[in-house]
Amino acid sequence: MSRKLRLTGLAAAGAMMLGIGAAVADDVQIVHDKGFWSEALQKVADAATEATGNKFVEAAYANPEQYKAFIQSSVASGDMPDMFTWWTGGVYEELIASGAVGELDGVWEDLIASGDFSESTRDFYKVGDHIYGVPLHLSRWIALYNKAQFAEAGVEEPKTWDDLIAAADKLKAAGFTPFHATTQDGWRGFIWFQEIMIRTDPDAYNGLHTGEVAYDSDAVRKAFEIWVDWYEKGYFTDPRSNEEIEDFARGNGAIYLIGDWAIGAVEAAGMKAGDDFGAFIMPNMDPNLPSSVIVEGGPIMLSKAGVEKPEVVEALKYFLSVDGANVWADASGNSLGNNNANPPNVLVAKIGEDVASMGTLALQRWWESVPADLQGEIVAEFARFMLDPTMDTAETVMANIQELNGEYWADQ
Repeated sequence: MSRKLRLTGLAAAGAMMLGIGAAVADDVQIVHDKGFWSEALQKVADAATEATGNKFVEAAYANPEQYKAFIQSSVASGDMPDMFTWWTGGVYEELIASGAVGELDGVWEDLIASGDFSESTRDFYKVGDHIYGVPLHLSRWIALYNKAQFAEAGVEEPKTWDDLIAAADKLKAAGFTPFHATTQDGWRGFIWFQEIMIRTDPDAYNGLHTGEVAYDSDAVRKAFEIWVDWYEKGYFTDPRSNEEIEDFARGNGAIYLIGDWAIGAVEAAGMKAGDDFGAFIMPNMDPNLPSSVIVEGGPIMLSKAGVEKPEVVEALKYFLSVDGANVWADASGNSLGNNNANPPNVLVAKIGEDVASMGTLALQRWWESVPADLQGEIVAEFARFMLDPTMDTAETVMANIQELNGEYWADQ
């Protein structure tokens, strides 16, 4: 079957699954791949329905790769959803280049004039001279930690790399697995690679995404050597878990590296933010490096048809308003960056204070930075390593990734 026919089939199946074809004509849908937020999104939709008088509903799709194929084939068929979620980085620019996405410059003028959002947040979604997205969430990738396990092991939030290693050793000695990480859902394999890279050589990390640094370079090999060493010391949980968030809540892994969007989900699994678990920004290996943190800003976008529909734009504006942001924060535990809205929880507020006090720099997540054509194949290689975390496997993985990477950049 050709790729075009396969994607067309996925689009048809997706339309039936989402109920797009059967939707009431006056309904405004936000189409997404984040089923874990369906209930929270519907709470915002219900509030928007009451505030605007137009019915607003959420429509969840399947996993990210199938969702991506659905949207891409929707572009080809000319039948794009009016409102949908996406990612920033290469796939964002690629979708915009298709000409199927609406410009949101006017929406942003109002958001900035009201003081609800900053120009720096707006520019995060800018491509060329126009803005094409608004934030579904603005999340920092931080370390959540089990407070009871830290207390029992006599560990405090690590401020330096040496503190981090000492904490891992104390946790292990106390009978706790220090780090929690899985390959769940096929995309998580890059998380610890990304974090070790920015803590050891952030310039090399950025160079990976422009083709200037190879995936079998000394900087990458050093990251893998650290990763292998930590696995050999028993620092990591079983990567095969398919209940990552629930397992952390059960006490499997004392430190959980994840976007702060997961805080609400951890609370839903039975832990209370601030009481049962805390959060910190991971320290750098080189103390002379500036504090930094990965920032993920998953966007909501409108199709060209959607941006021409007043009821769609009105629903979008409600989501971004102080009232909408507060409903979203209460329902999901996430911030979408509205300056006048309430922090969604004490940990997001705490990390915000840490960022301000340390002058923490924002770095783009690996998933959005890597060329879209390489995402799936490279992250599968990272997962391969996690399932067999030896240096021999690491050498194979580095070679495989660099072959893909080299071929891609040679054609650019």
